[in-house]
Amino acid sequence: MLLAFIDSKRIPSIIGSLLVRAANIDLTSCTVQSAIQRIADVYQVDYVTLHLFRSGEDAQNKPYVRTNYPDSWVSRYLLNDYVRIDPVLHMAEQVAGPFCWSTITPEGDQIEMMEQAAKYGLGQTGFSVRHVDAIGRRSVLSFNARDARGGKTWEPHLAEMREGLIQLAHQLHHMALDEIYVDGNALPQLTPREIECLMWTAKGKAHTDIAVILGLSEHTIRGYLKDARMKLDCVTLAQAVSKASALGLIH
Repeated sequence: MLLAFIDSKRIPSIIGSLLVRAANIDLTSCTVQSAIQRIADVYQVDYVTLHLFRSGEDAQNKPYVRTNYPDSWVSRYLLNDYVRIDPVLHMAEQVAGPFCWSTITPEGDQIEMMEQAAKYGLGQTGFSVRHVDAIGRRSVLSFNARDARGGKTWEPHLAEMREGLIQLAHQLHHMALDEIYVDGNALPQLTPREIECLMWTAKGKAHTDIAVILGLSEHTIRGYLKDARMKLDCVTLAQAVSKASALGLIH
């Protein structure tokens, strides 16, 4: 985090300059990986990580993580499936805006994970911001530093930095989708109701059950599911559910 590298008396002016610089980081020609390093340089932090949540088999087999963490730690993280217990990702499920890691209290296996992270040279201070797009796909952009010289927490400053961080998280989120799907805008454009119906179908609900849950007629539910199946270019509803999950449209 920035506080690791500055005199605390200079925090207000530096935070102010970062608010301007964050909004003007040029990432147009960057891959997500190169953008990660550029952001780390601008914010003067050791590490930056983007984690894009995925659904279905891809959540286990093709996790999307871009980071400048040491390769040795990334390997350990993936081999031990730390994504299941990562306290930062768990907090991101509960908090809408940017949050400081100092607000997290690790429990159980999370404590061992954080101890291992320290052994691999990662800092115990940082902050994160979650992004959720219009169809519910989620990502978390995190900043991490080894030491906290000049302060122990980002928390007093996150309110000032909020808009810049949210903008940055939004931009990285869509850059990641572009990398995964080649062209994020080319994804099937399902309506929120079509996604809801597919989601409930994935949970094993029949047309009649979904109609009751959503307060709609069974005929309407069948129409939504038919439209969703056609947009996904699938022959059966089961195929449509599977494809929607693979694309991250439902989770």
